[in-house]
Amino acid sequence: MTEEIGRLAATIGVPETRLAQLTACDGEELRRLDELIDGALRAEDEAFDAGLEAALRFVPRLVRGPAKALLFPGGARG
Repeated sequence: MTEEIGRLAATIGVPETRLAQLTACDGEELRRLDELIDGALRAEDEAFDAGLEAALRFVPRLVRGPAKALLFPGGARG
């Protein structure tokens, strides 16, 4: 497999063999696809985190800290 397919497989978390059909694509197409998927995954993570942050506004202030620690272990989404 090509380096681009390996990078794409790592981005989406699948074995390279699952992307064997993409060997017909050139390197630039695969790099662009990897960039698009990576951007979409980051946007999804950011939207999810923003939704959790917004939901915390409905949690009583007294328990907001512990709730945030449960939702964001280590300060980041798990």
